[in-house]
Amino acid sequence: MKTILSILTILFAAPLLSQNTFSYKTANAEVILLAEINSTRKADNLIGYTPEIAAETAPDNTYPGGTNAFLIKKNGENILVDTGLGRELFKNLESHGVQPEEVGTILITHLHPDHFLGLVKEGAKAFPNAKLLLSLKENENVPENAKKILELYKSDIKTFEPKEEATLLIHGISSMAAYGHTPGHTVYIVDDLMIWGDITHAMAIQMPYPKVAISYDTDPQMAIKSRLRILEYVTKNKLIVAGMHIPYPSIGIVTKEGAERYKFTPAK
Repeated sequence: MKTILSILTILFAAPLLSQNTFSYKTANAEVILLAEINSTRKADNLIGYTPEIAAETAPDNTYPGGTNAFLIKKNGENILVDTGLGRELFKNLESHGVQPEEVGTILITHLHPDHFLGLVKEGAKAFPNAKLLLSLKENENVPENAKKILELYKSDIKTFEPKEEATLLIHGISSMAAYGHTPGHTVYIVDDLMIWGDITHAMAIQMPYPKVAISYDTDPQMAIKSRLRILEYVTKNKLIVAGMHIPYPSIGIVTKEGAERYKFTPAK
């Protein structure tokens, strides 16, 4: 609980973005960034972050980060991937002509507060017509601070078991297991774009050094294995990536640079 509270303290203290949305069109869908926060964050909670890595990637011991959710507009459907903190979510949705009651599906990457607090507005269910999809392992390990919120969606929760290979889930969207950050952390793929949740937190550091973990990881070693597997997958398959903690515009392409070094180039 202390760790979760520290996350929220950092996030709520951070400045909001001047630009909150960014759109990327795939072959069959539009994926829209719904950003809440863009801030400079201290690297003190990184694991395996050596003085040598710091000197190269973060000489002032900070890195840029974001807090995001994403909207997928596909075949007339409005699908959310996570709901963030709920601070800017509803304004961002409205700016794209979407009301909460028009969201039919919410895909949850994992149950940390900055990914599910937007499920509730003024103490009530924020998305009255939405089905909530959650990986089986995440549903079996629900943290205390998520239980009351999930109870509001009890009759609308559908669990599934993601595999290590991309598996069709709904509406032409696939899921992949990426466990480690949490027991059931899951990524989602729509056409040529992967929304990878919390595969990374500190892009400036974890792209060239993907074996650097973070104290928020439930199982840091498993999180590293998942990150390496996902990075290999997106580069091999030339997928665009979108992430909940990638700073604005939060969507771009990953390229491999050496045996285990990567580079992220933001979309324009």
